Amino acid sequence: MHLLDIYHKRREASYHLFLKNAKYIFNDHAVIVLFFLFGALAYQYSNWLSTLSQGLVGIWVHLLWALIMTVGLLFTSVASHIIASDLVFLLPMESKFNGWFRSALNHSLLLPSIITILLVAGSYPLLVMMAGYSIVELLVLAVILICFKSAHLSIILESWRYTNQRLIQFHLVMLYFVLFITVLLASYVTPYLCLAIALVYLIVVHFTGIQPFSEEKKGWHWHKLVSMEQNRQQQIKRGLALFVNMPQDAVSSKRRKHLDGLIKIMNRSDNPYAYLYSRAFWRSSDYFPLWSRMTLIGILYLIFVTNNHWLNILVLLLVQYFSHFQILPMAKKINQHILLQVYPINQSSQLTGFKQMMMQPICTQIVLFLIASIFTHDWIFTGTLLLSTIILGLFFVYFYLARFMRKKEKKVRIR
Repeated sequence: MHLLDIYHKRREASYHLFLKNAKYIFNDHAVIVLFFLFGALAYQYSNWLSTLSQGLVGIWVHLLWALIMTVGLLFTSVASHIIASDLVFLLPMESKFNGWFRSALNHSLLLPSIITILLVAGSYPLLVMMAGYSIVELLVLAVILICFKSAHLSIILESWRYTNQRLIQFHLVMLYFVLFITVLLASYVTPYLCLAIALVYLIVVHFTGIQPFSEEKKGWHWHKLVSMEQNRQQQIKRGLALFVNMPQDAVSSKRRKHLDGLIKIMNRSDNPYAYLYSRAFWRSSDYFPLWSRMTLIGILYLIFVTNNHWLNILVLLLVQYFSHFQILPMAKKINQHILLQVYPINQSSQLTGFKQMMMQPICTQIVLFLIASIFTHDWIFTGTLLLSTIILGLFFVYFYLARFMRKKEKKVRIR
């Protein structure tokens, strides 16, 4: 089998794995949260644009837009699809891997190109206000950003060679600087000048050592390749965990010392299940990261959307509901532990213990929302948010949770 055939086979396997889990991702309740969140942000964005005057936009808006575009463009890396066993079975064919990594570069440029087009399209109303952009100039800006992304991926590939790491770091710093200055300049003047800057930058980068496919280069740093690919796949799983509990190769626990106090509180309870559930949640590698990311989304929404509107309350209540809805499967998953089947305590106390545990993330999230709201909103909005989140939390624990557990028990009996 040809090397490129192996690459395409692995790439297709990764694509089919995503499609296999797509029904869980796009049917999950978290999608509803993001739908309302993006809708609310679009509404706020439209209202904010109506307050701007064409050609009189403050410099802080230009700086913030340039920063967002820079971070959004450099977010993704190269998908090499290299696995650990390649160090044994494919290493003798190292000299033929240029075609493999060239294909990886081309395919890795596709997703950031789509992200760039979406960012530029979403920025079009703002760019009209800042610099009077036309559609053609918008397309030129997209080409500029894709050129910079191509340079970014080439630098990453060069770092996989046995190249001086100081040279790589220098090129990355220069890329961040030149990209930010170019995008900032594009928010003031015509993008055609910025296109010339981008093309000159690509030429300079090429002739200053960033030539990852040169035949004169030394071999590839295989251990680094394997490590970076493993990290990339883990980051993808963490990102998808915002939508659904993705199946993991191995579920592990991680001690978070700053959260030990919450576990110790449950250790004082007369119900041992409360302690078991609390320990399982705060040290989990699947439930806690999902809950923490949803909580972070709510905090960031409070910080950046500062107007006191009832729609903001609705979005935060949805974030609260669905972030805790994702924890409910833990109530039954913990029963898979064989020792709990012979535990000398009546299992009727299991639901009570789970309720006690659920109050911890609910109360923690309410406190975090309250702190963020105090510094960014008025007292009326903050009081309304506090009251509504407490009501929803009590409803979730003392009504919805019991109803959810009864439904699960009925399904088990039917099967």
